Amino acid sequence: MKLFPCFAIFLFIALFLSPAVFSQTAEEISLREFKTELAALRATLDSLKSAPVSDFQSDDPLDLLEERFEKRLAELDQKIQTLANSMAPIAFNPLTTAFINIAGRTDSRTVLDAEGIAEIDNRLYLRGVELDFRAPVDPYAEAVVILAVENEAGQGYAIDPEEVYGLIKRLPLLESAPWGLKLKVGKFRAPFGANNRLHQHDLPWVTRPLIVTKFLGTEHGDFFESGFNPVGADLDFFVPNPFTGVTVEMNLDVFNGGDLGMAPVTGSKPGFLAHLNVSRDWRNEHILIGGLSWYAEQNRGKPTLMGADLTYKWSPPENRMTTSLVLGGEIFSGSFSAFDSLGIASTKSPIGWFAYAQYQLSYSWYLGVRYDWLQEPEDPDFVTRSVGAYASYYTTEFFRIRIGLERRNSTLPMSDPLTTGLFELNFVFGSHPTEPYWVNR
Repeated sequence: MKLFPCFAIFLFIALFLSPAVFSQTAEEISLREFKTELAALRATLDSLKSAPVSDFQSDDPLDLLEERFEKRLAELDQKIQTLANSMAPIAFNPLTTAFINIAGRTDSRTVLDAEGIAEIDNRLYLRGVELDFRAPVDPYAEAVVILAVENEAGQGYAIDPEEVYGLIKRLPLLESAPWGLKLKVGKFRAPFGANNRLHQHDLPWVTRPLIVTKFLGTEHGDFFESGFNPVGADLDFFVPNPFTGVTVEMNLDVFNGGDLGMAPVTGSKPGFLAHLNVSRDWRNEHILIGGLSWYAEQNRGKPTLMGADLTYKWSPPENRMTTSLVLGGEIFSGSFSAFDSLGIASTKSPIGWFAYAQYQLSYSWYLGVRYDWLQEPEDPDFVTRSVGAYASYYTTEFFRIRIGLERRNSTLPMSDPLTTGLFELNFVFGSHPTEPYWVNR
């Protein structure tokens, strides 16, 4: 196939652009020293805050010492940011990470892709390769390019710009970012809910939740890459609030319309998205995150989608590397007008949700379950349910192994019943990757 020479060239360019091994510069040494001092100061401040008053022996008031520490922390944060932005090698050699995802399945019957064309059961797949390039372009902005080679349900591969965007972090005129304001422009995974933001290699399961593939979009089904990543702009900022320990974040987006999977349409009118995210942390042990999402566009059919997401994570400080619990779920509710061959419109209002739990047994082992329920968007009278169990072995952040078993039932005659055994490998190499939210390291 003609694609494979292109793929070879693609990988050669990625390797050529990978960061070279430089000897440590004075800036790098200073940056490491600043980070070490910053970590020590944070630990000292935390101990001061938690220590009983009777244990405190200094003549200075605690509030005064805390103020001094906070000032020093702010100074070190500023120095680290300045040094990080001034390190020249990054400008010419972007931080580069490669992700390889391999997955196999064995099924109780014949399974077709989302388009009902290709048989995808009982096969091993190279599901995708992602190359992630990141670099600050100047003190005000940085750029991200994530190129993906995606499996076309066993019918070949396609190169897709999964995410390509510029991120403006400071306003040149103000030399600051009020409320932590950031502007993202380009193509990126939309902030609708929590799961859609994750790439396939960072999921705690082998497959996507059904509501993500059915409502937000897919070409080949939940076994392959899915989600909503249109072209547009995202304004991200923190909302001031009077509650201690509570963080409120807001995303306001505008996208090219017509790409929503629930009701793909043609038209030139934009789509608008809003996502409100609220998080609360208790003693650096419990964290609760909740979100509300809304998307609408005025193109034909006028699709509207609302969603809510909730995530809870427990990780005890004394056993943070070996014990954790993650609970979560999302619910979507959509509405759009569908037109028959005569142009007569009918309103469809499907609903779907999923919930999951994952417990960390040891440093490397994670066990999880997930339940999916949804009304099929093309015909809400049909309902599909799925329950799955998964075991993940996480050697390091660079290698992950997973097995799973899913049982699916549906009132759609072509989809009932189905039992699927799953197997997955994730390989990561290059710059140190960001850990998935369900991993503790």
